[in-house]
Amino acid sequence: MKFFQVEKITDHVTRISGLISEYMYLVEGSERALLIDSGCGAGDVRSFVESLTPLPLSVVLTHGHYDHAGGAGRFEEVWIDPAELIPTPIHYDRSQTFEKLKGWHPSLRLEDMSPDPVFHPDSEASVLCHPLTAGMRFSLGGISVEAIPCPGHTPGIFCMLIVEDRLLLTGDACHSISYLFFDNALSIEEYRENLCVLKQQEERWDSLLLSHPIGAAPKSMLDEVIRLCDEILTGTTDEVPYDYQGKPAFIAKAVDENMLRRDGVYGNIIFRKDKLQRNQRPE
Repeated sequence: MKFFQVEKITDHVTRISGLISEYMYLVEGSERALLIDSGCGAGDVRSFVESLTPLPLSVVLTHGHYDHAGGAGRFEEVWIDPAELIPTPIHYDRSQTFEKLKGWHPSLRLEDMSPDPVFHPDSEASVLCHPLTAGMRFSLGGISVEAIPCPGHTPGIFCMLIVEDRLLLTGDACHSISYLFFDNALSIEEYRENLCVLKQQEERWDSLLLSHPIGAAPKSMLDEVIRLCDEILTGTTDEVPYDYQGKPAFIAKAVDENMLRRDGVYGNIIFRKDKLQRNQRPE
């Protein structure tokens, strides 16, 4: 089974697609390399990445969901916001993730899956966890990557700015269909505020990189998603029903079979009506 595919984005940046079309990004400088996210856990992502670069490798996780942090158990250390280590139903669990993925890929074997990472900020754990903080910069030699928080999808999610290439990896923080319906997601009101803070730095990038289902978007997507937050808060979206584990949610704008907006605009949101305002108490 082929677990990974690659696409060169710039001289420094390689997009790696995992088994469920989740995107990881390898950034290479003259001295070091940085892997942004570790995929869904299927396949040996460490061996694969090491086959792409001879450089010393660091790993940063934008957030803790299984399709971004599933391969973390292959590494000795990673960088992540500590808020992302609180387990939720969609964090990586080797057996449970295997059962989920096997439904889509029947030839997948349990031994193909990464071990469960035990995150802890000390050297006795299986994965040494370094805290990712706002403004932290990974200097790789001629290219650098800066961590920029944008909570919403999760409380501790980060965007990653590839500074010299002027590319902002928004990942799940803001993409073609942002999920704001999880129990630990922020309200639409708070998410909008954080997007506006992120937008204040937009002169630093020319375009956006995404984590799925498409790989890139114009920087105008930030404005589109901010406007969409306004529409959600005023009740003027399409409100297409979307069920998540028995909890009613809504797709803000109608989508096609690929979950992309029918009107051709990039940004979309799936939201819950009990998580619109900051002080709202979820049902």
